[in-house]
Amino acid sequence: MTAQTLSAFESLAQHLEECLENEDQIVAVIMLEVSNLSRIDARFGRSHRNDVLNELSRRINESLRPVDFAIQIGDNTFAVIVPGLKNKGHATLACRKLIRIATPETPEPERDKGALEVRIGMALYPEHSFRGNELLQRAQLALEVAKDTNKDLVSYDTEKVGSIAVSWEMRDDLAEAIHESELQVFFQPKLNLLTDQPWGAEALVRWFSATRGPVSPETFIAVAEESNLIEPLTRLVLNSAMRSLMMWQRDGHDIGVAVNLPACMLLDSSLVNMVESLLSIWDIEAQRLTLELTESAIMADVDKCFATMSSLKALGARISIDDFGTGYSSFSYFKTIPADELKIDRAFVAGMVEDQADQHIVETIIGLAHRFDMKVVAEGIEDEATIEMLTRLGCDVGQGYHIARPMPENEFDAWLDARRYAQPEI
Repeated sequence: MTAQTLSAFESLAQHLEECLENEDQIVAVIMLEVSNLSRIDARFGRSHRNDVLNELSRRINESLRPVDFAIQIGDNTFAVIVPGLKNKGHATLACRKLIRIATPETPEPERDKGALEVRIGMALYPEHSFRGNELLQRAQLALEVAKDTNKDLVSYDTEKVGSIAVSWEMRDDLAEAIHESELQVFFQPKLNLLTDQPWGAEALVRWFSATRGPVSPETFIAVAEESNLIEPLTRLVLNSAMRSLMMWQRDGHDIGVAVNLPACMLLDSSLVNMVESLLSIWDIEAQRLTLELTESAIMADVDKCFATMSSLKALGARISIDDFGTGYSSFSYFKTIPADELKIDRAFVAGMVEDQADQHIVETIIGLAHRFDMKVVAEGIEDEATIEMLTRLGCDVGQGYHIARPMPENEFDAWLDARRYAQPEI
């Protein structure tokens, strides 16, 4: 914090304490942040950005009553104190007025000069606290919630802020877990149903937190996707999977490994370079690496995802469409999709022995994939009867608890040693 910012905070805190001396009133503490300042800076330069902030400061101060107080407390943040309010509705109106002042309607030619986007967090005396320092802190927390939820105005709410705070704590813990190698990659075996030999494994990340205990992948992967942690998490899993694959190749095991790619990474320009770099580092056969993508992820931006998939295939990696049949399956994109494998969703596999409709769906997917020279993997196999039916229908590969559960690398090595080895047909 600079000396200027510290001085601004001291002035703000002093003025707020003076307002709170009059207990028979509602006081609104408002934090306003310009959320697109970095884009304005990058596009128009530092001098224009300073002009924009100076103009905003002028407009805010001109709009205030004599009893109100406003001050810039950071590079892109203003604090406003509005005392003497009769109810919470008046406080909300004061915030809406600030938003209108900060983002006025401008003629079309003027908009190109950098229209502002703002977020506001608000805390009220005495509803949210009787103490000035807590009101400032809670207004700031409300502002953080506004930014996280992409809302222009958020009033402090214990439950809402508490939920966001839990998410922040999870994010911080996950960042530390990635940095400290607290995450582990497990491997779930895949079986060649035609030869009953190992085909490979799917790499699945697990988090056994020292403070939280086991954390479900659905929980921490969602946190990673909402923050800047998804790239290092993806790199960690790919790196671990390729390192293990290198060791299996060295030991003469002709198997492959599959890694799920998060939806957002498909649109990340760094993904292809990341995969290429790791393939080079571990010196593995690229065709032994399968990258699994969901239909819904692809449909978010078909053209860009197809381009990424084609680039990954150009490296030699295989592409698998995960959870096939549950998303947006369409012949219009299916005939051009650059994929090597379809993975039938467990929802169809689990019930196919008892449900003839599921059996017909599975049979149709297998036939369709084979006509397009794709392999087929069935996941969610829970019993021998399902394996027998899948084998009879011509399914290539199976995966599920009946074959083996996800396991640490050393246990997967032991599983391999307990079976005969055969080179998968790739």
